[in-house]
Amino acid sequence: MAASPAAAYEAASSCDLQLFGGSAIPDAGRVIASWNWASDNQLTSVHLQVKDSRKDGLTPAVRLVTKQRDGDTHNWSLHKNTGGSGTTADWNTTATDSQGIELVWVQGELLDGSTLVGLCQGAKIRNPD
Repeated sequence: MAASPAAAYEAASSCDLQLFGGSAIPDAGRVIASWNWASDNQLTSVHLQVKDSRKDGLTPAVRLVTKQRDGDTHNWSLHKNTGGSGTTADWNTTATDSQGIELVWVQGELLDGSTLVGLCQGAKIRNPD
């Protein structure tokens, strides 16, 4: 059986972490997501990565965000890099949404304990199906 065009399509989104009200923090960290489109409602080979580059006491985190066909946003699980400065944390997963997946992007967060102090958003990638 031949793969659909979406199954053969790979995509990625990334961004540099930044504090609210400020510009990107030099070397604060970076979040990356990559995936394969499996269908109009499924992503396979989802790889999430977050790098902590600074000794600032903040915890960087990464999540996948999708926009459903009805326009609602689905915020997937947040993954924190608690390893400290100089570490990179990775996760591999899949994503299936019965409401369909129209757009996908990565979101990075900077946390001071449980308080959100910074955010970044990668490019939004449209489902080719």
